[in-house]
Amino acid sequence: MLGNQVMYQKFFSARSERDARLSVVGWVFGTVLLETLIVAIAVFGRALYPTGEVALHPREIIPYTARHGLPAVLGAVLLGAVFAKVISTASNYLFSPATNLVEDVFVRYISPGASNKRILIVSRLAVVLLGCWALYQAVYAESILQKMLWAYTIYSAALTPVVLAAFYSKRVTAWGAVAAIASGTVVTLAWDVPGVKAFFPRILADRDAIFPALFVAVAAMIVVSLCTPKPTQKQLAQFAE
Repeated sequence: MLGNQVMYQKFFSARSERDARLSVVGWVFGTVLLETLIVAIAVFGRALYPTGEVALHPREIIPYTARHGLPAVLGAVLLGAVFAKVISTASNYLFSPATNLVEDVFVRYISPGASNKRILIVSRLAVVLLGCWALYQAVYAESILQKMLWAYTIYSAALTPVVLAAFYSKRVTAWGAVAAIASGTVVTLAWDVPGVKAFFPRILADRDAIFPALFVAVAAMIVVSLCTPKPTQKQLAQFAE
């Protein structure tokens, strides 16, 4: 979650630095609490209903437990929370890339002098087009869950080490960060390709993609940073303000 861009967008929308700090503290405690409860419900649900009426996929355990293992009111609340999570996640995944495309591509390279009205129109068009692309994937992709797993693995293995290094290391360079993101992403996407696991030690080859991707990303970040010039004092000063 430390590498989740959506979280940082929410933090930067705070009215003051104090509000942002409070948001981070509340987010950390809330994440630990909610993630623990979600995992607990899934574990207990699997223990109570090892098969259910039909063979259950892992993604179906929590809704099935809410429907069959809880009182009607609590089950309805939990199912409502599941749908709310799906809708909020979909909204975030539309707004976040739309913001990136508009700010980092359109405003920076295509139309630097664009008015606020034009930027707003382009932003709305970007959301619509990305929504159509997401709908196409939902209809024709073999597994949306697999794509989400790839995305979260890249967040965890490729982006989170870079985010932490930006705040806690004065030696990591921009090229080191790029190398970490690129290598972690490549390993994540290629992990299930036949023959790829043969390049890794047995302790990593038997694991999910998160472990080898994290190992490669951190190693690439360290090696490339050591081989490139140190950040200047001007660059480091941005993080000391």
